[in-house]
Amino acid sequence: MHRKKRSESFLGMHFDFHARKDQTGIGENCAPEVIGRMLDAVKPDYVQCDTKGHAGATSYPTKVGYQAEGIVADILKMWREETAKRGIALYAHHSGVWDNLAIEHNPSWAAVNEKGEPSKEKTSVFGPYVEQLLGPQLVEMATEYGLDGVWVDGDCWAVMPDYSEHAQVAYHAKTGRMPPKPDEEGYDEYLEFNRQGFRDYVAKYISIVKEKAPEFEVASNWMYTSFAPEEVTLPVDFISGDYSPQNSVNTARFEAACLVRQGKPWDLMAWGFNIQNGYHCLKSLPQLCQEAAVVIAFGGGFQFYNAQKVGTVQEWAIPMWAKLAEFCRAREEACHKAMPHPQVGIIYSTKAFYHNKKNLFTPYGCPVTGAVKGSLFAAQENQYSAEILMSHHLLKLTDEELSRFGMLILPNVPVIEDEVKAKLLAYAQNGGTLALWGPDTVRLFADELGVSGETSEAEVIYVESDGAFAPIKQRYLRLSGVSETGFGLLKSDMGERISLSFEKPFGKGKLQAVAFDLGRGYEKEPSVVLRRFAQRQLAGFAGKAMRVYGSHLVMPLWMEKNGRSYVNLLNLGGAHMDERQRSFDEIPPLYNLTVQIPCEQPKNVTLLPENIALRWEYADGMLTVQIERLDIHTVLAIEGE
Repeated sequence: MHRKKRSESFLGMHFDFHARKDQTGIGENCAPEVIGRMLDAVKPDYVQCDTKGHAGATSYPTKVGYQAEGIVADILKMWREETAKRGIALYAHHSGVWDNLAIEHNPSWAAVNEKGEPSKEKTSVFGPYVEQLLGPQLVEMATEYGLDGVWVDGDCWAVMPDYSEHAQVAYHAKTGRMPPKPDEEGYDEYLEFNRQGFRDYVAKYISIVKEKAPEFEVASNWMYTSFAPEEVTLPVDFISGDYSPQNSVNTARFEAACLVRQGKPWDLMAWGFNIQNGYHCLKSLPQLCQEAAVVIAFGGGFQFYNAQKVGTVQEWAIPMWAKLAEFCRAREEACHKAMPHPQVGIIYSTKAFYHNKKNLFTPYGCPVTGAVKGSLFAAQENQYSAEILMSHHLLKLTDEELSRFGMLILPNVPVIEDEVKAKLLAYAQNGGTLALWGPDTVRLFADELGVSGETSEAEVIYVESDGAFAPIKQRYLRLSGVSETGFGLLKSDMGERISLSFEKPFGKGKLQAVAFDLGRGYEKEPSVVLRRFAQRQLAGFAGKAMRVYGSHLVMPLWMEKNGRSYVNLLNLGGAHMDERQRSFDEIPPLYNLTVQIPCEQPKNVTLLPENIALRWEYADGMLTVQIERLDIHTVLAIEGE
């Protein structure tokens, strides 16, 4: 039976358990009939199952490397047999850089920190690990078990700056110098050397397995996502990541926005359970449907992760999984592989992300990433369709393509690529609105804005909107000589009025400046006032924007596929941001929404997935549609003449 390639796949399931070397009873409860019943009920395009976790022990009887001690049955063989019967692809969940047991057996394979301390977890990407263990294991799974591919876990987010002998020799061969330590001259260069070392390591294991199994498909978990916002240069077959089990809707919508223009098949994985105090709490069907909707609305594939028993699955959860699959499949035709219709673009600068970074990859704690995320949320929660443009996305767009965006937002960044700055200014010159949100960004464009001023230390300012104030502690640029469109007050003197935003004509368009980090503020300290302040800035959108009226809990997303427009409406309500909430099963519906879409006069407007023909009005180039009720996710399919 035909098994789908990842480029054809939409819905997947993931199971892993990270076997320990002393784990016993692996396979003793083998139940292929339960696996088969689950596959028949859910009908996924692919399954990812456990082969090796971070502990380093394989959960199958490997001939290469180190296996768990207590394997009594080959569960990988069982998974392959049951999926193959049904034409379902099977991928390995296999840990890469993070491999405790490999280091235990081969101490010289370890990465070493700047103090000379070898890691007990992370291997050196400059050492022989990839050729002597990881690569051969991938070949074994591809050739001996006939797996379709691998999802390499513990990879870019686990790699560390390395001072092992392997790394030192490689760096000296390249530069003639010894590696600099943190805070020494050349450290940024050394971090980039390590990043390239990781890229070379990924290229190596792909080459090793593809030489023996050319059709075997590979993803390095989280590479080319917000963790590494750069152009895809490695021969990976797909991009994937597992977003956080808590605050999952927000993480998913941010990561999906990062991936939609990366030019590779992509998916995001939901955790089917929450983790608090060390134990699992299964998420409810409404929770998982809401998380799935955010991902598939952006055109991506969706998979969900559940704890794998050592030989079967949680049988009692199968009916819920089947309903989740039904929810996704009902939206597949309209959503999968759709691309954004340009509206608001949030710029994610690769140079800014890596500037003065102390680790290699990952966005954790990175203020640039936080500013991008908060800017995206501010636009979406003011009911604008918004997406993220990494540096290379922006540079590949022609001026004509870029002119379709009504607003580009550059969140707070300490540096920017020269060519990105030039592209942004040309966009504004040609009639667009370029929004510069943050004191550092404003200073980068000070000449074009005609502003000067000093940046304060972090202090509390009261941001104003519609007569209400919200406190936020931040650095801000003290502007002078500008015609303000937004202001605030200093805590130290509630009578001192300060300018926080202004606009300036620029060519055929305009520049907009915000003197504090609005994106980072909205990510960390969202409030009604900040949302309304952002709305005032977003009102500078050039031309007519697609908008939704009736609730600030609606996230709209205007997508295009096969020449048709699909307007996704997502309900962001519910307790998904409440860290105390282990699970919840109610997302209050939203009622009486008005959707306005600037477009050519349509022939039909249909509500999907119900396939209901809607009544609509059209005047002055604007389509108006009324939505009586929004539960979790619906799609307006707009068919032109």
